[in-house]
Amino acid sequence: MERELTFREEANALICSAVRNGFIEELHAGKHSELLETPGLSRITDEEMKKLMIQSTAKLAQLLEMKENNPAKYWRQMRFFSEQYCPNWEK
Repeated sequence: MERELTFREEANALICSAVRNGFIEELHAGKHSELLETPGLSRITDEEMKKLMIQSTAKLAQLLEMKENNPAKYWRQMRFFSEQYCPNWEK
């Protein structure tokens, strides 16, 4: 029997699935900007932030609904993200 994920491992998997693998990846994949080197300057537009938050909360809601209605599928997905994408994240 596989061990249960810790709360932190579950949180990492949720963030990876809902945020890291979403719109923020498009922003991250862009070209280097000198803005990155100047603290205090905005690096993301209000429209981009809105899109990021809407997409992230929609995905998180989908995952929470899955946890309630199909827990076996939810835990398989969380274990997959935890093991494949988050093994080196803080736990």
